[in-house]
Amino acid sequence: MRALSLALLVVVATHVLPAQTRPTVVGTWRLVSSIRTDSAGKQTPTLGEHPLGRIMYTADGYMAAQLYDASRAKLGADMTKADPAAVRAAFLGMATYFGRYTLDTIAHTVTHDVEGAYSPDWIGGKLVRGYRFMGANRIELTVLKNFEGKTPANRTVLVWERVGK
Repeated sequence: MRALSLALLVVVATHVLPAQTRPTVVGTWRLVSSIRTDSAGKQTPTLGEHPLGRIMYTADGYMAAQLYDASRAKLGADMTKADPAAVRAAFLGMATYFGRYTLDTIAHTVTHDVEGAYSPDWIGGKLVRGYRFMGANRIELTVLKNFEGKTPANRTVLVWERVGK
């Protein structure tokens, strides 16, 4: 009788209790930090001390990313009349792109296949990021390959926090 009760408990627990789930990239994430480390070990925020950003991954393989330096100067109501140096600084203080993504759970990489971007040079490129979950609601993405497929000279690590959790 005891063995039957134990077997019944195992069957109920398997079918009724939620299974332990692994963290997933699917969802919307808020940028917490973006830090570049040079060959000497010096760390520098790439988008200022308080970066703004969102990255979204859908379950059907689409993604979009928007990253901004919150300290960028305002350009004025009519951007067509803004000082060219200010426009350049605003452009360099951001990165936006969208496309499809593939996740390699063995190599712990996510590849962004860029379909559209703020920089035309990125379109058609593949941005490869190493990923590491820091709990279910935080993820670290390390830039491994740029849009040209090259490994950057400096290491950039972006930390993202899940929105809504």
